[in-house]
Amino acid sequence: MPTSSKELVRQAMSLEKPERVPVMCQLAIGHTLLQTGIHPVDYFLSSEAYADGLLKIREIYNFDGVLMHKAGRDPKFMELVVRIDRDQETPSVYLKDGSRIDCTRDDDPYYRYPEGFERPEVVTFDPDDPLGWAPESFRRWCEHKGTAAYRTPEAIPEFWYGCVDRIVAAIGKTHSVHGEVRSPFDHLLNIVGMEPGLMALLTDPDHTKRLLETFAEMSVSWAVAQCRRGCDAIKISSPFAGGGFLSPDQYREWILPYEARIAAAVRGEGKFVYTHTCGAIGDRLDIMAESGIHGIETLDPPPLGTVNLGEAKRLLRDRLFIKGNVDPVNSLLRKDAKGAREDIERVFGIGSEGGQYILSTACSVAPPTKRENVKQLTECVYAHAG
Repeated sequence: MPTSSKELVRQAMSLEKPERVPVMCQLAIGHTLLQTGIHPVDYFLSSEAYADGLLKIREIYNFDGVLMHKAGRDPKFMELVVRIDRDQETPSVYLKDGSRIDCTRDDDPYYRYPEGFERPEVVTFDPDDPLGWAPESFRRWCEHKGTAAYRTPEAIPEFWYGCVDRIVAAIGKTHSVHGEVRSPFDHLLNIVGMEPGLMALLTDPDHTKRLLETFAEMSVSWAVAQCRRGCDAIKISSPFAGGGFLSPDQYREWILPYEARIAAAVRGEGKFVYTHTCGAIGDRLDIMAESGIHGIETLDPPPLGTVNLGEAKRLLRDRLFIKGNVDPVNSLLRKDAKGAREDIERVFGIGSEGGQYILSTACSVAPPTKRENVKQLTECVYAHAG
């Protein structure tokens, strides 16, 4: 009897060498929408549509697992809605306070602020209630993005499990199911804004650390809750922790202690945990490993990032599993199927040596990427499986 996809992924994350290299990718929301035909308004509002989109795209590409980016959708969100225009070029959900959600057909949804919307200064944010200042529409939007002030697993509302439960029930016995939490630093930038958040590291460091403590509690709670609901692994989404944003010393101060809390909590549940950081991380792989994670994604190669896969394999062997390194832009988006396959084969040859590897694009598969190019990933691993 062949080894299941779920077991292959488990073996790779356990630093073993599976009989076949597992493959699964993070996909841009726009790519899933374009490939599945699900309406973007439904994808935004419905847990069922969201879960079914993830299941369908996994089936299209024959991936060994599913990654759930966000929590289930709040059915009471409709209480804020005054109208929905599903047929305009950018379908939109209009809310009572003048804000709207643009549900783009080939990209993420976007919150458009109501007139007069202003964030307060970071130093005024209450660490005990970091969204207390915000209008209801923005708080609900943040909740949709996975940022909400639930600080224990028991506080998580039932609707947040709408996607987890549907996917675990559908494929949880045969395929690897991965949940996701935002890193505390990502929560910070989401709530206070990108520029104010980065400036606050310099101008209000003590207050910012108090905020990060709260955000760590939020991430730990949702991570543990997903583990207990059936997820096999948790991805920590930490896209703004690379060299373009923080130095290695800043990483150690602003990222490491807070992500270490998430890693310890997930390990305490007997599940796997890995960090997703884009871009330039070649100078901080050792520091990332100190957090207690089991693995690292995305390991962007040049020119997107600074990771040499062979060097990363040597550095991290028997310490962390690796997921990624296939260039989603220059290999999958811009090349034809033959060129994409050649690049995938090269990465596969390095990554698969000794196991402890999951074949994946470095960062998300871009929305307009051709389906035939993405399929080269699974075709590659099956060709080498004999």
